Amino acid sequence: MTAAVSAREALALVTDDFTELPAAAGPGGDGPIDWPGYGRARAAAAARSGEDESVVCGTGTVGGTRTVLVSFEFGYLGGSIGEGTGDRVAAAHAHARAHRLPVTVLLATGGSRMHEGMRALVQLQRLAGESARTRAAGLPQLAVLRDPTTGGGWATLGAGSDVVLALPGAQVGFAGSRVRPRDADPAAYTAESQLAHGHVDAVVPAAELREVLGRWLSLLTRPAEGPVPPPYALGATEPAASGRDAVARARRPERPRADRYLAEVFTERAELSGDRVGGTDPGTRCGFGRLPDGRTVAYAAQCGT
Repeated sequence: MTAAVSAREALALVTDDFTELPAAAGPGGDGPIDWPGYGRARAAAAARSGEDESVVCGTGTVGGTRTVLVSFEFGYLGGSIGEGTGDRVAAAHAHARAHRLPVTVLLATGGSRMHEGMRALVQLQRLAGESARTRAAGLPQLAVLRDPTTGGGWATLGAGSDVVLALPGAQVGFAGSRVRPRDADPAAYTAESQLAHGHVDAVVPAAELREVLGRWLSLLTRPAEGPVPPPYALGATEPAASGRDAVARARRPERPRADRYLAEVFTERAELSGDRVGGTDPGTRCGFGRLPDGRTVAYAAQCGT
């Protein structure tokens, strides 16, 4: 996906029944700090994009699960975050909490809107606070990183989500292309690089996004309550004849490993990746899986590395 894909086209990738939430009016004139020409810039952006703000918020069903959807319009002033953006995203989170719905953000943003100065910068703290309140309410938050996802939008709504998916080749990172060091490697600011360094859970082709996002939403909105039976051992269960026999059994190449146990325990699952601070561990697999009775539990499995 590229910046040419609009907010509503991104929504159409994941749902067929989007219902828009009531939207607060944006600032009038040249905005809260009277930035010369800001009103003209907004009018031109609206004419170009067909939107009156950099975000479209509503609800939709993805893979059978109703979710609040927040989709950024990069064609409107680079998807920048101003007071109007903050008002709409905050209202979307409030709606999610009131109706016990997960929040899914389809990001494409360059960060804060310079035309509103500090009034725009404080929106990042505001949205981080909304995210924290939604998390405290026990509601999942998912982010889909489109191209580009940079600046404060990445830092708050992207990196701060519970599950982070990205589209192939998307530009992802705090520093946008105009503010990076001249000798910076562009490949380091891609979705694939962020996956390799533990900041993204999966890079998902656009054609598969609806299915993958739907699986995550389904799993995260049906948690198990109460005790869950522990996994049982696969293969031979009779006691080892000796210590040497026990060691030999443990070292058998055909011994059931993580994949076999996960397939045996769960009917469906989705995996997290990375530690969000720069690393991944191929020796451990973590995620959420559906039990045969339909409930979801988290899992961690060692791979024998």
